Amino acid sequence: MKRLALPLLAAALVFSGAAHAQLKQDTPRPLGYKKVADALAGLQKNPDAKVSHPSGWTVYTIQKPEVAVWSFVPEKHEAYPAVVRRLIRKTDEGTFVEMKVLCEAKQDACRRLALHFQQMTEQMQQKLQEMQAQKGQGAQK
Repeated sequence: MKRLALPLLAAALVFSGAAHAQLKQDTPRPLGYKKVADALAGLQKNPDAKVSHPSGWTVYTIQKPEVAVWSFVPEKHEAYPAVVRRLIRKTDEGTFVEMKVLCEAKQDACRRLALHFQQMTEQMQQKLQEMQAQKGQGAQK
């Protein structure tokens, strides 16, 4: 999942015109669902949601009004059932990645899932910042 999630989210950020990305949690958007099954059912009905299945995960990507990537853990994962939503938000301050986790498994498994996705998001943000810095250096030449 890690190999596929980083490029997918990085590409989404680049194509959304991101100048930089940081984790921002002061005004999070509600997830909109109280159960993982409800989130999956809602996304399955959404005509704007594009589905993929990297490494057994079910991933829905929605491009509008904001880029949202919903990652559902496979049935054999220790945190099943769970979903992680990463929302790319543009503000006057820049572009931010907001992460929300809905996990119905045991607390320790949910904590590990959230930590894993937080680390992936931080790595993706660092790569994006490096790409933006290189792009800025190229424009100065």
